Amino acid sequence: MAGIRKPKLFYGWIVVLSSSLMFLFGAGVFFYGFGTFFNPIREEFGWSSAITAGAFTLYRLEGGIAAPVVGFGVERYGPRRLMIIGILIMGAGFLMMSTTNSVLFFYVTFLVTSLGFSAAVGIVGQTAVSNWFIKKRSQALGLTMAGAGLAGVIAPLLQYLISQHGWRAALVIIGLMVWAILLPLAGLVRGYPEEYGLFPDGIEPTDTTSNLNPSDKESQEIIEINVPWRPALKTRTFWLLALTSGISNLATSGITVLVIPHLENVGVQPSTAALAITLITVVSVIGRLGGGWIGDHFDKRHILAIGLILQAIGTLVLARVTTTWMILPFILFYAPGYGTTIPVRPAIAAEAFGRASFGSIQGLLQGVMTFISVPGPLLGGLIFDITGSYSLGFLIFGVATLAIAPTALLIAKTN
Repeated sequence: MAGIRKPKLFYGWIVVLSSSLMFLFGAGVFFYGFGTFFNPIREEFGWSSAITAGAFTLYRLEGGIAAPVVGFGVERYGPRRLMIIGILIMGAGFLMMSTTNSVLFFYVTFLVTSLGFSAAVGIVGQTAVSNWFIKKRSQALGLTMAGAGLAGVIAPLLQYLISQHGWRAALVIIGLMVWAILLPLAGLVRGYPEEYGLFPDGIEPTDTTSNLNPSDKESQEIIEINVPWRPALKTRTFWLLALTSGISNLATSGITVLVIPHLENVGVQPSTAALAITLITVVSVIGRLGGGWIGDHFDKRHILAIGLILQAIGTLVLARVTTTWMILPFILFYAPGYGTTIPVRPAIAAEAFGRASFGSIQGLLQGVMTFISVPGPLLGGLIFDITGSYSLGFLIFGVATLAIAPTALLIAKTN
């Protein structure tokens, strides 16, 4: 059996660091930062906001279809192999997109890039990290997703590349950087600690029983359940998680794509609008880290509900933004709430269903919630085309998120 020599630093934290950095760059150039390309592409071809946002809608559809496939694939082939394939496809997608000359070709290349992103980042990284931790899983996921929280720092870089070299050259540079940065990071990822003679959390069975009185032994013992994906589909936890995640992601996807066009539409400078994306993601790190840590100590359902309420309030504030200073209260409510939900949702799933089928279950969850959230960018784009403003769309997103928050409390508590 191949083995990793047991170092002072548990190798699971290396998996966390690598996955976190992959989230940082991968999500930065595609999920969070791609809004910087929205207006330059739309203006060059004279497309409507709805047509341009349609590519992001297709991305969400692709994500919904690919998520279960990726989830089952990561269990069958392991996270590292899937990541490498995804990175190669993602980089090629950016290079192809730089030659766009029609709506159809833009959509096709966007889907190729999206397919690579789905296989390289997201479920695969979450699964790899969840496999290495049980007791500290929320904390580990929070640190992993903090990388995505810092991904907003990439948006000003993309804005700079577009302003200096044009959007086509910027896409070529990004595609090459995807290969150069993400491939070495994927090489550090491993599947299960047991495959290398290690144990989850770095805690050997004897570590939890020596020098402890009986009551302490019981509290320290790692107990894990493993629910196959078919029985998981019949549980209330699965469907309530999918519903709360889907509705909140309906708002998130719309905001991520349209916040920059919205701010520019109300008179905010493009550089400031791009900075708003940076601030959203950076401030969300507070929620990602805090939600991850608190999730290992308190009821995750309550934390999820609080995060959704904060996210909803921030979205409602965004709907009323008319001047630059109003961006601040939007960020201070929305970003921590949004960040809090990110590590808590997969932690609830892993706690309820275990590690053995986490990839497939998380893939199925992602698939359902993605189809619910698909209309976000398209709805916001259509509302703009009709009204000349994105505000009504954000108002709808905020109300929907606020209405779904109590549903988190209905999720069955896992003992």
